[in-house]
Amino acid sequence: MSGPAPGDAAHFDDAFAVLAERAHRRNLDRTDRVLELLSAGDPAAGPVLDPAARDEAMQLCHALAGSAGTFGGHALGDAARRLETVLRDGPADAVRVALDGLRAAAGRTP
Repeated sequence: MSGPAPGDAAHFDDAFAVLAERAHRRNLDRTDRVLELLSAGDPAAGPVLDPAARDEAMQLCHALAGSAGTFGGHALGDAARRLETVLRDGPADAVRVALDGLRAAAGRTP
């Protein structure tokens, strides 16, 4: 028999590693979608805050914050939480800073 047996601690470690990798990829996809939603338009003018794009970005940030935090991506989760808060409650001029923070935490370049 090769590999850890079901019920063995190593088996659970392997399963968690697979789940964590899938979550990481999904979170990067979520990040890319948020960047796509909010980065349209003139870069000098700031992000486009269409109400539908804002709502979708907030939902993605909420999911991203929870998932990243669960799987050890605390910097990405914190950045997503900050952006979600700014999109919901903050001034429009704070969106660019929060968006740049999410981009940096995800390792995405402008």
